Amino acid sequence: MDPIRVLLLEDDPADARLVDLMLRKAPRTVFSVEICSKLAQAVERLAQGGFNVVLADLSLPDSSGLATLKALTDTAPDMAVVVLTGNDDDAQAIEALKHGAQDYLVKGRDDGFILSRVVRYAVERKNAEQALREARDKAEEAAQVKSLFLATVGHEIRTPLNGILGMARLLLDTPLDQRQKVFAETVVSSGELLLGLVNDILDFSRLEADGLTLETTSFDLLNMVEDIRLLMAPRAADKGLTLGCRFPPEVQRQVSGDPLRLRQVLLNLVGNAIKFTANGSVMIAVAKEEASGMVRFSVSDTGIGIPEEARDILFNEFSQADSSVARRYGGAGLGLAICKRLVTLMGGAIGFDSTPGSGTQFWFRIPFSDAVLAATTASAKEIPTLMPQVVLLVDDNEVNLQVASGLLQRHGHTVMTAADGPAALDLARRHRFDLVLLDKHMPDMDGLEVARCLRGLPDADPAQHIWLLTANPVEQDVRAWRDAGIDGCLAKPFRVEEVAGILAGGTAGAGRQSSGGPSLVNLPDLLADMRDLGHERMRGLVDLFGRSAVQDLEAALVRAAAGDLEGLASPVHRLASASSSLHLTALAARCRAIENAARARDGKAQNLAKDLGELWDRSLKALNEVVV
Repeated sequence: MDPIRVLLLEDDPADARLVDLMLRKAPRTVFSVEICSKLAQAVERLAQGGFNVVLADLSLPDSSGLATLKALTDTAPDMAVVVLTGNDDDAQAIEALKHGAQDYLVKGRDDGFILSRVVRYAVERKNAEQALREARDKAEEAAQVKSLFLATVGHEIRTPLNGILGMARLLLDTPLDQRQKVFAETVVSSGELLLGLVNDILDFSRLEADGLTLETTSFDLLNMVEDIRLLMAPRAADKGLTLGCRFPPEVQRQVSGDPLRLRQVLLNLVGNAIKFTANGSVMIAVAKEEASGMVRFSVSDTGIGIPEEARDILFNEFSQADSSVARRYGGAGLGLAICKRLVTLMGGAIGFDSTPGSGTQFWFRIPFSDAVLAATTASAKEIPTLMPQVVLLVDDNEVNLQVASGLLQRHGHTVMTAADGPAALDLARRHRFDLVLLDKHMPDMDGLEVARCLRGLPDADPAQHIWLLTANPVEQDVRAWRDAGIDGCLAKPFRVEEVAGILAGGTAGAGRQSSGGPSLVNLPDLLADMRDLGHERMRGLVDLFGRSAVQDLEAALVRAAAGDLEGLASPVHRLASASSSLHLTALAARCRAIENAARARDGKAQNLAKDLGELWDRSLKALNEVVV
């Protein structure tokens, strides 16, 4: 057995000889002792290595007290240190242990056997601590490798998905017979299902790598919850379920938080509740917790419930109640794990109560800060329609260029393409672009560097939109791309409606003629609903909206003309709700603005209502153009 090498730091020769003798005579363990009388000597010898443990007096000619211990642990942080001193002071003993000492012995109290055992145990404990640290470091490294692997796989899957979905959508824009159309729609729906699974994996990898950050913005909590109910109601109706919402008046509507992540959690929980409920109802409830000041959200169902044996693993990633659930209902088992991490990231907590066979209630609570919002003008801002724009598309992937340029050109935009940064800069010097879409990862010059060069051109237009494209959201660095002069980031595959939203945000200036096009409609959500409900049922809903909601429109116009603000609030509230259910964004926003002003007895309500009929006509026309 190799000896335990001891560095004895002791300035009293008699004490040093006694300790050396006690250790050398210790049974069952072999010690090799080297003696230093000053801290400087000990530090020099420790730097050379070769020792297993330091046995140190804290009172030395060139150092005293805890400063001695600190110098030793700083020099050899992985070395076991045992204090051997004549100072019988409990307070100092506690402080010594806090500062890294493995033990604290008082001279003259212990025999050689006790001393040797203390030194041996100190070495073993320090070795165990080191092994634990190494195991932790390896586990953290493995977790980082896993996150990187998931992000890379997500990136590699999304890139070809961009081509599949883009080309399939282009195919749907061409003349097809009914059988071919069904094939193409199946490709799109299957691709979007796969994209949803990939997004779950990427969200999870970003959360695991702490790469997801929250945004803070003011929003209307009631409107957000009601929008979720309206979005999920058709899916519930297909199963014969009722989907309700409770939002008591004492809960503040205007709050500050991250509505996107909150919506993601609620959509996941409501979707699960509908999925696992065969009959009965699903209820979304919001309440204010007086004790904590947080807002509590709950989603209750009358479904299959959760068996006792599955409860401990329910929020684990890639876990479901049992294997039959995955076979019957599908999914990767990541949804609840993502929900838990998002709620934790927002400073809240999540849990559930369930009775097998009778239903489940998932709940979570999160804190919000109060939102101070401007009056109704912000919510009344109408989404403008667009004339064709000139777009520069920069991507080193030929498939991405073809898909994106094809989609944009189909909608009337002029597109110029470049495969790398230098080519993009050359085009930017010779042409004016309303929008530049930059791939993040390109050879020679990445998207950030190209953006900086574009912003630095002598005749650069400060109003020009520059957006970053990436198939890997885990790598997004908001501060980096903001510093580069980039306005925002789009995840591949993007939709042409997202580009229309970007352009509508600031380039549709005065003098452009409105075409009554689909920018009045939230197309991605409307098309998703049409896929879920089917074309015929959606067509019926549009017809019903045109017949029934017009009565609320007429009532609103009459009340506004008469100055009856109290009577105006109800019809515009109903019209806003109906408009939201069909994703008529501009009309719903205008109606909400009128409602808020009317309830506040603000005369602006009448001004906002003046062209409500014209906005109704354009919105209905845009809706009919989509749902032909």
